[in-house]
Amino acid sequence: MATTLLPIDPQMSPQRVNRILTISANLLPAEVVVARRARRARTWTAVVVLFAVALCGGWFALAYHGKQVAERDLEAATDTVATLQFKQREYSGAVQVRNESTALSAQLDAVMANDLDWGALLETLRTTAAPSQIVVKGVNGKLHGDEKGAALPGATTTATVGALVVTGTGPDKRAVAAFVDALAEQSTLANPYVTSVTTEDEGVTFALNVDLAEAALCGRFTDPCKTGGN
Repeated sequence: MATTLLPIDPQMSPQRVNRILTISANLLPAEVVVARRARRARTWTAVVVLFAVALCGGWFALAYHGKQVAERDLEAATDTVATLQFKQREYSGAVQVRNESTALSAQLDAVMANDLDWGALLETLRTTAAPSQIVVKGVNGKLHGDEKGAALPGATTTATVGALVVTGTGPDKRAVAAFVDALAEQSTLANPYVTSVTTEDEGVTFALNVDLAEAALCGRFTDPCKTGGN
């Protein structure tokens, strides 16, 4: 029995002879693929819609809560206004009296702008005269009022509001001169000068003029009065 050997094709390598061809094919019908895609699209659409609904619901809840808070605040403010209006009606009489009192005080401040504490002024004259053994017998004073040019020029630049004529007695002319110097040091007085001195058996009698400084103005409805002259 004879065996015939066929020659091996030199173009076929062992790797190529043993290779298994990979062949794939999509056998699903097109309708199934389209249906699956449609289901995925519907699912994502539903998710987006639910997310939007949740956002709208949250915004609505927040807005509703804010509305309730605003209504409570409005109700509280309304109650406060009602209470204040009731109190205003209840105390309207007291408020009117207070307003009238304030207006009256303002009018008194204007009317009593040139008020003067004559008692304190007389006490200043007496205490200033005591060290020189001067006895004040009489005081005649007046305020300038609206007469701005009533005061005569003096040795100081202090604004004056009135003038005094002071009469009294003293041991001698030196005592009178010391009294005048002491008056010049007072903050409520200015420009003192002697107008007459008469020598008598027991001393001298004198008369002098002195201006009232603006610092002398005081009273209940203006600047409070200070005790003493300095």
